[in-house]
Amino acid sequence: MKISSVIICGQLVTSRTETLEEYFRNKLDLLTVIGITSPFAPYNVSRCSVYRSGKLIREFRLLGFQIGSMRWYKQPMLFISFSMYIISIFYAVLRLRQKFDLFIGISCFSAFMGVLLKRLKFIKKVIYYSIDYYPKPQKFSFGTLIVIAFRIVDKFCVKNTDLIWHISPRIAEARYKYAKIPPNSYKYLVAPLTYDAKILRFKQIDDVERYTIGFVGTLSENQGLQLLIKAMPQVIRRVPEVKVRIIGKGPYEAELKRMVRNLKLDDYFIFHGFIKSDGEVLDILSRCAVGVAPWTCREDDNVLYADPGKPKLYAFCGLPIIITKGTLIAEEISNKRVGISINYTEDELVEAIVGLFKDKNKLREYKKNAHEFAKQYTTDVIFDSILKSVKDLI
Repeated sequence: MKISSVIICGQLVTSRTETLEEYFRNKLDLLTVIGITSPFAPYNVSRCSVYRSGKLIREFRLLGFQIGSMRWYKQPMLFISFSMYIISIFYAVLRLRQKFDLFIGISCFSAFMGVLLKRLKFIKKVIYYSIDYYPKPQKFSFGTLIVIAFRIVDKFCVKNTDLIWHISPRIAEARYKYAKIPPNSYKYLVAPLTYDAKILRFKQIDDVERYTIGFVGTLSENQGLQLLIKAMPQVIRRVPEVKVRIIGKGPYEAELKRMVRNLKLDDYFIFHGFIKSDGEVLDILSRCAVGVAPWTCREDDNVLYADPGKPKLYAFCGLPIIITKGTLIAEEISNKRVGISINYTEDELVEAIVGLFKDKNKLREYKKNAHEFAKQYTTDVIFDSILKSVKDLI
């Protein structure tokens, strides 16, 4: 099948949508990107962008509804956010008055919309880019209803899309474990998370903030920053120069700041908040000495079945990575000496941080390894190979 016109639909500011946008824009006659905004983002950046032969020829804003946080009284408002997404996606396609060869839906909700558009004859083929899989929460909550809805939509997409891209091999395992859908019942390829080679950063060890720890991501409980805060007094006793730079916002932010105040650690933590400029984020991270990804990795954590972007982003910035065990990428990081994989304990986190800060040669080696590791996951390297297979499968 010849592919000359494509729609990419997904959430913005997550790396997946923008990365594919950058990759495809110069490879197609016509590319349309429908980008929606997370309901938890501070403001709406939803847009529809149209490229012809790599040149942006049209762009317009789309509706969004921001709820700001996951507090219990705001959770039902998610239905309003998703309703706005549906309206925005249909509005964009109708306004374009164009039919497309291929729709790439990033996450099950976007793929679901692609299937509907295919049935309305706007789309010929649909790829479902499955970027995570949610186990059911251990305690019943509003999140349980979200997971049930996710499972229903995921199952629909598996049955009705033409091809599935799994961001991690573990997604097929999780879908079989929780939904009893065998991997041999649908067509799929593994399409790991990537970044554009343009964002590669590498600073020599003498050009960075020698004892600074970097973190970027949503400030939620499962991200595990509370472990770092609790461990900091021990780290400070052994490395008094240590600092932590935190980029991002989220529902757990107030609690994290409270912990920092209570432990009198204000001089050691810098909360940058949400930074809109990708370049500024990359510059801050690349000046750090190490990056941390201390996920709690509980049984109901979707990160267990995903290919989270944080570790690879650190590698693209030339940072050795300290990561908790549980994810597939943690094993790869440890095996390739890109960083240190630890259990979710204060003692192991302290030893990992101090061990890297106290051993300059080891830190230098891991920085070099991180840079080489990142080169394996540039978008061109991964997706040039994937696209050859796509044309045969659809």
